[in-house]
Amino acid sequence: MSLHCWTLRSMGKQAGMLALMVVAVLVVAPRVFGQTVSIPHVRHDLDITLHPETHRLVGRDDMIVSTAGSATLTCALADHADLAAVEINRSPAEHHFSKGRLQVVVPEALRGLQVHLTIRYSAVFDDSYPEMPVNTDNPGYGVTGIVSETGTFLLAGAGWYPQILSEQATFRIRVDAPKGVVAVTAGRSLGRRTKDNRTISEWKIDPAAEGLALSAARYLVKERDLGDLSIATYFFDKTHPLAERYLDAVERYIRMYEELFGPYPFEKFAVVENFFPTGYGFPSYTLMGGRVLRLPFIITTSLGHEIAHCWWGNGVLVDYDSGNWSEGLTSYVADYLYKEQASVQKAAEHRHQWLRNYATLVDTSKDFPLAAFTRRVDNPSKVIGYDKGAMVFHMIRQTIGDRAFWQALRDIYAEKRFQKASWDDFRLAFERRGVCGGSPCRLDWFFDQWVFRKGAPQPTLVDVTRRQRPDGQWVVTGRVLQDSPFFDIRLNLALQSVGGKETKTIFLQGDETYIEMVSPDEPRSLQLDPGADVFRKLFPSEIPKSINSVKGADTVLMVLTEQAGPDAKDIAGLLARSFGLENAGWVQEAGLSRRLMKDHDLVFIGLPKKQKLVSGIPPPVTLEESGFTTDTHRYTTPEDTLFAVFTHPVSDNRSAALLFSPGGKVGVRTTMKLTHYGRYSYLGFQSGRNTDKGTWPVTASPLIFSWKE
Repeated sequence: MSLHCWTLRSMGKQAGMLALMVVAVLVVAPRVFGQTVSIPHVRHDLDITLHPETHRLVGRDDMIVSTAGSATLTCALADHADLAAVEINRSPAEHHFSKGRLQVVVPEALRGLQVHLTIRYSAVFDDSYPEMPVNTDNPGYGVTGIVSETGTFLLAGAGWYPQILSEQATFRIRVDAPKGVVAVTAGRSLGRRTKDNRTISEWKIDPAAEGLALSAARYLVKERDLGDLSIATYFFDKTHPLAERYLDAVERYIRMYEELFGPYPFEKFAVVENFFPTGYGFPSYTLMGGRVLRLPFIITTSLGHEIAHCWWGNGVLVDYDSGNWSEGLTSYVADYLYKEQASVQKAAEHRHQWLRNYATLVDTSKDFPLAAFTRRVDNPSKVIGYDKGAMVFHMIRQTIGDRAFWQALRDIYAEKRFQKASWDDFRLAFERRGVCGGSPCRLDWFFDQWVFRKGAPQPTLVDVTRRQRPDGQWVVTGRVLQDSPFFDIRLNLALQSVGGKETKTIFLQGDETYIEMVSPDEPRSLQLDPGADVFRKLFPSEIPKSINSVKGADTVLMVLTEQAGPDAKDIAGLLARSFGLENAGWVQEAGLSRRLMKDHDLVFIGLPKKQKLVSGIPPPVTLEESGFTTDTHRYTTPEDTLFAVFTHPVSDNRSAALLFSPGGKVGVRTTMKLTHYGRYSYLGFQSGRNTDKGTWPVTASPLIFSWKE
């Protein structure tokens, strides 16, 4: 029998649960490996010395580990590491190291006993990293390990320390670095000291951690005690003035989530600045790029998302064999909950946006069940794991009620803290707390169709009529239809009359259900699912053209106009890469034909000579050669830029877009920002700063029936 662990460089790219941000993306990484088995506890006493000038890490790991009767102990270590010594109980041990797997032979007399395993090694970590990434669809960028004079960044999957598969490990770590370089990782700080031009940072990680990341840089540290909990910021000079604001926000979020779910599970929470624009979230800290940290809205949005992951993903761990539920749940109790706390309208708009994202970014070939989601690697996986996942939790809440929903989450947290939870664990918790029709809820059907099946229903409202009874009351009838494969759906109806609004909930099963509502006043309109409370496939008329419409297109043609100037092709290529349009082509405006237009979504780089091609841009945006106007601004300078997505000039099933600056020269930074505004139909920029954004209104839907006045 052997204890095995996985490799390494390739696994580093999968070292966490990916969480979307606006400019850089945050990642949660409580787990490195795939299939897991339960093995004995491992205690690491780890000494790390960093040599940034040569990108080298020198390590010594003294482990206490039970052999569990195994003839070999197999550890993961960077496949390019140089081994200096391998010892069992202070004596040289027979071993074999290949392709990131270090197999250590356990002497027969020691099998079944606890042994002291010492591994001394060194390795160079020098991955390249994007200082200004063009595309953030895969937020890992393939980077797993860097030791440099700018900073140190090491994921668990980089193999920077010996790791046994699925070990439940505790750590005591000492990081020896050049003077002023402070190291930070999970767990509790045991302090820092500087001696002989070296700074030593010490950390203790207990309770156990499955995989450990490490960062180090010339940080300015700001700390605050909240009773037994320490919160801190590790920022560079430029970001350090924001430290107090971040600490205030961290304290506020922790208090909020403790009330919702239970005690904060770790001894600290730190906000740590990364030296390149990826961000990560780990047990007890988050690592964000400096540009992200300095964005004014991050404190009120993404920071809370990462703190919520301390409960969901790092406090309660994910059983990846049944799918990653944590991104959907965290999106729901963070990003969405903040909208709900602001207003009912903002919450409904957020849900509508989830549905638009699904409709525009996930086609049939890219769809998959929520249970198959493990991490975000592109737009479709993000939409399913985050947006659909969040909507599933919203529908559960609608089904069992607020009190049962939040109490079930508290139950899960109390029962599964520092243990793995599956979708089935959530089902059982919701069933225990929920009461449906006077009896305990049975939610097998719910999870079968929303978690383990792909796709979404597309209900429609038909045959709507109204009539007035002799007693003066109005009766509205109709049918709700859906196509196979059928979903069982709880749907809200809203009847608007001259005297007000009445609501009713129906349950659609099979291909159709009959509806009837009574109103004392003359009906004006009937709407199905007015608040977007059901995960469903939108009809084309319900989807305003948006940046996501282009990002989700199967084939895009960049049209280079004379007005865009000599840099048009470079800007088109940059835009295609940032949108993830791997197969985008380009054509000069003079070579554009009706056939080419019909077969492609279009992006005009610059204002075309035939302005009829962009006549589909609706109010409040108006165009002219000297500039453009929205309902709030007039743009006429060479530093102004418009990006608008609108109705295709010759195809009803495709989209067109315009990237236009009155000066004919679109800035690189402005172009790179566009991908982060996927929900919007149009954007206005002045000197690279977004000053206008909006979405075209929805004017028709098969889910709305209106009577003429």
